[in-house]
Amino acid sequence: MATIRTKQTTTLKITRVLGSDSTGKDTFGYLNFTHVNPEIADDDLLEIGTQLGNLQSLPVENIGRLDNCLLAQEH
Repeated sequence: MATIRTKQTTTLKITRVLGSDSTGKDTFGYLNFTHVNPEIADDDLLEIGTQLGNLQSLPVENIGRLDNCLLAQEH
């Protein structure tokens, strides 16, 4: 039997540096953009994340992609 994916979702996650704590370690905040088309190419999503990051007043640490789905056996 084949495995199938259902309810596939993709989220664009932009990690920003908010400041630092009392020990000097960076603290982070996250911007999550949900309902991204799961078929989008990684290069395109990175470009969109970069452009959105450029609009931020805080420095961007990284841009990530979160894919999620349910797996089931095909009947």
